[in-house]
Amino acid sequence: MKRSVFSLLALLLPCLALAHDFIVDGICFNITSEADKTCEVTFKTDEPRPDGVYYKFYKDVVFVPEKVNHNGKEYTVTAIGMDAFRHNDELLSVVMPKTIVSIGHDAFGNCPKLKSLTIPENVRDLKNSAFMILPSLEHLAVDEKNEFFDSREGCNAIIKTHTNTLYVACKSTVIPDDVKVIASHAFMSLIFAPVPEEPLELVIPKSVEVIESQAFAGCRSFKKITFSEGLKSIGYWAFNATLLESVVIPASVNDIDPRAFNRCDSLKVIKVKKGNKVYDSRKGCNAIIESESDKLVLGCNESSIPSDVKIIGADAFAECTIKEVKFPASLEMIESNAFRGCKELKKVVVPGNVKVIESAAFCWSSIEEVIVEDGVEKIGSGAFSDCKKLKNVTLPISLEKIGEYYYASLFSGCRELERVMLGNDNETYSCNGNVLLEKETRTVIDGWGIDNCYVGNGYVRLKAKKIGRQAFMRHELLAKVTLPETLEEIETRAFYDCKSLRLIECKAQVPPVLGEDVFTVSIHDNTLPLQERTVVVVPKGSLEAYRNAPGWKEFKHIREKEFLY
Repeated sequence: MKRSVFSLLALLLPCLALAHDFIVDGICFNITSEADKTCEVTFKTDEPRPDGVYYKFYKDVVFVPEKVNHNGKEYTVTAIGMDAFRHNDELLSVVMPKTIVSIGHDAFGNCPKLKSLTIPENVRDLKNSAFMILPSLEHLAVDEKNEFFDSREGCNAIIKTHTNTLYVACKSTVIPDDVKVIASHAFMSLIFAPVPEEPLELVIPKSVEVIESQAFAGCRSFKKITFSEGLKSIGYWAFNATLLESVVIPASVNDIDPRAFNRCDSLKVIKVKKGNKVYDSRKGCNAIIESESDKLVLGCNESSIPSDVKIIGADAFAECTIKEVKFPASLEMIESNAFRGCKELKKVVVPGNVKVIESAAFCWSSIEEVIVEDGVEKIGSGAFSDCKKLKNVTLPISLEKIGEYYYASLFSGCRELERVMLGNDNETYSCNGNVLLEKETRTVIDGWGIDNCYVGNGYVRLKAKKIGRQAFMRHELLAKVTLPETLEEIETRAFYDCKSLRLIECKAQVPPVLGEDVFTVSIHDNTLPLQERTVVVVPKGSLEAYRNAPGWKEFKHIREKEFLY
């Protein structure tokens, strides 16, 4: 499944508890208060559950009692605990008593055959994550005596009564005409649900003003959702990873998060209705433009960039499967993450009328060639980082600033990068094909190489004094690096995750000062630390200095030789 949905699950699913206290009539309980004599329903934990295997302890219809006896004491059942019925693939329904006041995280999560639930009258603490991944759930009701929640008009949903917020929904939900808000994760029951033969359609009534973040995220049951006039705001990832094919934004909408339709691979049509005072979709562009600023804030696979657009906004095309992009002469800025993760994009030509490319603008995309034409003045940190297939880059003489490298260097993780071209007349930077060097500070701010990298190559007129933070980070195919005799310092994480590095030739007589984690390999990698397998070659006569220098002394294989400078 998509990465963002996995991230959502990781945040919402708590760690499993370790034990149940007792079992009565086939139901497991934990004591929650000995003083009040209360307990909660939990799951069976006699044996560890192998990953991927359902619990299979509860099945069919489970009737939870109001009270239970244990060791001669009577306990009132007041809660359905965290994970209580999770992963029971034969569970059809749970009938709960009126003594229940709370239902915990993931209480019914991932029960693929669960069809029916009724929330008791005294429940006041209800986590909507309790209803994650319930593809068969079709009857969802609240006892009419409940003061906090309701299921008005037989809507097959849970509504927060006092705020008119749709809180939990299922595949058969019909949104009532007086609902004002669709809550974050409201349709969580449909995450990972199989795509139905006949995809569902949903009408958002005119009473709804806000669709909160991730409300429909991961719900692949809908191909069409109709928005009514009255809607004002759509939150981030509201429809992330859905199968929507077209979106028509009402004239009443005044706030759309640019990530609202992230990873909607089937989305081909985006329109804004006439009369909207904030947004438009001028010239049939299949995109959303912020009218006042001429900023394209949200695009899709079939979008074109109108000739009067000045800015491509943050995340505007993030993770689209757009194959080609043509930037108009009006364009002045490409904001952060604008084309992040575009897996079908192969070549990018940024014209000189664009003055600024912000951080991570094209990161994690599949581009193979980048040409930044003369006129561009600033490129943000990590703008092309983790473009695994990037091979050739041309940078302009006009380039004045490459962003601070606290997120990532410009080409971090571009493991197949072979060459970067930069004209010799650039006043701020030098490039020898292997490294970018900031002239004033004599700092290498970026480096790369499939096999060898010569930091001290003579084509760079000013020999490096420092290798900057994360300069070579995640260049996984780099096997050998040669460092110049002028080098004094290597900053934090400069060679982080350069897992193929086998040979370091350092020509400096005095060991350069090392920052933190300079040669660290990620803990997720099973290879030996670089310090145990990489050979360090140093100038003749400086062997002992390196063997005793902080950081360098961790290397097991340090040798010396006579360098021909």
